[in-house]
Amino acid sequence: MTVVRTGLAEAAPVGGTGGEFATRWPVLLGATLGIGVGVIALPSPAIGVFMRALQAEFGWTRTEISLGPTILIGGLALASPLLGWVADRVSAVWITAVALTALAASFVVFSQLGPDIRLYYATFALMAVTACGAATLVYARVVSANFVRGRGLALGLAMVGNGLTGILLPMLLVPYAASAGWRQGFLALAVLVALAAPAVAFLMSLSRPQAVAITAAGHAPGVSFDRAVKDRTFWIMALAFALIPLGAGGLHLHLLAFLADEGVPPATAGAIAGLGGFALIVGRVLTGWLIDRAFAPHVAAGMMAISAACIGSMGLFGAPAGWLGAVAIGLSIGAELDLIGYLTARYFGMRAYGRIYGLLYAAVLVGSAMSPLAYGRVSDLTGGYALALFGAAGVLALAAVLFLTLRRFPEGEAQPSASE
Repeated sequence: MTVVRTGLAEAAPVGGTGGEFATRWPVLLGATLGIGVGVIALPSPAIGVFMRALQAEFGWTRTEISLGPTILIGGLALASPLLGWVADRVSAVWITAVALTALAASFVVFSQLGPDIRLYYATFALMAVTACGAATLVYARVVSANFVRGRGLALGLAMVGNGLTGILLPMLLVPYAASAGWRQGFLALAVLVALAAPAVAFLMSLSRPQAVAITAAGHAPGVSFDRAVKDRTFWIMALAFALIPLGAGGLHLHLLAFLADEGVPPATAGAIAGLGGFALIVGRVLTGWLIDRAFAPHVAAGMMAISAACIGSMGLFGAPAGWLGAVAIGLSIGAELDLIGYLTARYFGMRAYGRIYGLLYAAVLVGSAMSPLAYGRVSDLTGGYALALFGAAGVLALAAVLFLTLRRFPEGEAQPSASE
């Protein structure tokens, strides 16, 4: 094992979990806010809100509309490994400020859409490149560096931003779009992101990473990127994390359309979708608290098994079980932040955290890109969502099994081998 020394350039370790939260809560608040107005939390759910209006005005099919978020997620998947490399080297302040500004500009462009669907697709593609820094990767790295003893809970709390968006977006945007129109809805989202951007950047500037051991070679403890991607554990994690959004991501986009097809009134449908945001908050905080105290892969397996049961019940019973679909969304969506962030640090350490997280996050985004298109295609072909829901339940059950195969954590933070 390589001899290690303490990195004096970083802040001193905080005494305990309570001390971490007492001194670093502004950073956690910034991550929570940034995730809540980010490129994952807003664009795809907003399309879910506006889907039927876009169909009515332009005659686009649900498959064509779903391809837009698929392009976004696919582009983010391609950008994430590079973003991880950048996040290991460039301040989160600059990354988030530029990305949120680009996201706000993209919403303005959406408000000017016409019948040519190519502009719709091009805007999503450009958003993937310019706003990728507003995804969870950057925030996960900052939170993981600032919290050690309470890392799981801190990552879970950061994801509360996505949950709050999940609650408020359908409750506020559905009736607003019904009265003012979808174009004004996109403009409202642009204003929201533009107002949040400077606050997020300021709070990110308060980051003070805790001291970590630095090897004699000058890098943080943990395994190299090359060694990590040769590890069987990495590929089990990548497959499991790809399957989670493959099963639940499309439901997040299509839930409102499913409920409307079943004859559920808009206000009731919005409330059910909002339940997904509440479940996300509870699920992320509960998961974060549990993984600080129990073996994290087993916690993840339990969450995915419950999600699979909920989505399967939705396929069996239809609209009356719609709230179970919202619960499944809350328990599964967002796992890329707390579970990937936590497991990356525990299995591989902080040495190549950004690059490893970026590649695992790319796997999440591949699943996320495929899922809305699959749900839309099944709906167009069969006139309903039942087959998609049963397939999603099976996919999430498989993810649960994969988590159960993961090995135990190494003692302490992952350490480099003597050859590294």
